[in-house]
Amino acid sequence: MKKITLLLLCIFASWRFAVAQGSDWTLGAGVTAFDFGVPAKRGLSMSDWNWGPYITASKKISPMIQIAPSVSVVEIRNFSDLFPNELFTTGQTAASVQGSLAGQFHFLPEKKFDPYLTLGGGANYLRRQTYGVLEGGLGFNYWVDDLIALNLQAGYNYMFDFADYLHYRGGFRFGLAKPKDSDGDGIPDKKDKCPNEKGLKQFAGCPDTDNDGIVDGEDACPTEAGTKEFNGCPDRDGDKIIDKDDKCPDTPGLAQFQGCPDTDGDGLPDNEDACPTEAGKKELQGCPDKDGDGIADKDDRCPEQPGLATFKGCPDRDGDKIPDVDDACPDVPGVPEEKGCPAKINEQDLLKIAKSINFATGKATILRTSFPALDNLAALLLNNPNAKIVVEGHTDNVGNREANKKLSQQRADAIKVYLVKKGVSADRIQAIGYGDERPADGSTDIKAGNKTPQQRAANRRVEIKNI
Repeated sequence: MKKITLLLLCIFASWRFAVAQGSDWTLGAGVTAFDFGVPAKRGLSMSDWNWGPYITASKKISPMIQIAPSVSVVEIRNFSDLFPNELFTTGQTAASVQGSLAGQFHFLPEKKFDPYLTLGGGANYLRRQTYGVLEGGLGFNYWVDDLIALNLQAGYNYMFDFADYLHYRGGFRFGLAKPKDSDGDGIPDKKDKCPNEKGLKQFAGCPDTDNDGIVDGEDACPTEAGTKEFNGCPDRDGDKIIDKDDKCPDTPGLAQFQGCPDTDGDGLPDNEDACPTEAGKKELQGCPDKDGDGIADKDDRCPEQPGLATFKGCPDRDGDKIPDVDDACPDVPGVPEEKGCPAKINEQDLLKIAKSINFATGKATILRTSFPALDNLAALLLNNPNAKIVVEGHTDNVGNREANKKLSQQRADAIKVYLVKKGVSADRIQAIGYGDERPADGSTDIKAGNKTPQQRAANRRVEIKNI
């Protein structure tokens, strides 16, 4: 018993070492039986069987072919009358040691159920003599796991110059080779659905690169964690459009705009809309144009009034090329220097002309010496067609006040008549007579403004001003 235990320990240790090193060999051990009472001659009876242990090994030559040496040690107690009488007599026993080398043809290699055909030969040492043996049979391995299998085999043995017999075996096979694991993920290739890619046990050896619970082979986005609903692709904004097809993956949007939103509902997605929060026109990149002048409100200085692109959407009613918003006189053509109002004649020129105009004493008759100055005024007005002036007549407070005022009006009118005759439009000239109401020194007290001869002389005057 100790010897058998030691033998089994040695076999187990050898098996574990071989597994660690990796090999195409397997070891086997079990119980065998020799039946010298051949059933064809005497019928099948286990009472005729002779029992003993056996050990075997097998070396894989190809996926379907193996060679298998084996050794059986059987104590022969039951033998038939087929044995020569001179070898055995009733009550005798003998040890049969048989060694053989067989070839095995496996029908379903690397499957759980592994049937095979075996053919081979060897020698049987019996009662100090050696006999040649031919053997054949059928058997199968049933692999409990990758390294251990249940083995059953039955066959026919022919022993030269002696007898033929049947043999039966039952035992275990122990694989010495680590199961093939091409990708090194710890899952044997035959159980690995992805044998060439490192994977996970829960996915039968297939990888899940993004750890989203969907194997790469079924994952439309294998490097980005996603959901089963979208075949493993992510949808960060939750708009049911996967990120790889979503032009706006971080903002919930609409399928018609490839995942982008249309906040103002104007038919343009926000990423193409220059005014995403205000409904507008496609031709203006989604911006509104309240005044309908073709200029988007955001670019329109006058969004409530139709205008011109030249003036950033503002109108120019008087056509003076100064937009109304910048025009102090929007209904009258003017010049930039006057903020859109008509050009004015230089005030100093008007003052000089006014000082050169003289009348006959107590009359509204213009003296001839004044004509050159008035002609100059007419020329200035004609050269500045938009300029307008006011002619003011003033007197001192000597004499009848009403008469003075009338005279001042007549003198102002006389100047207007002269200018109209020179071609100046009457509507460009105002004529006003103030009499003594406005002393030259600006005094509000008429008497105080006319105390001295110098004051009264200054009050008898004509003033010409731009309107």
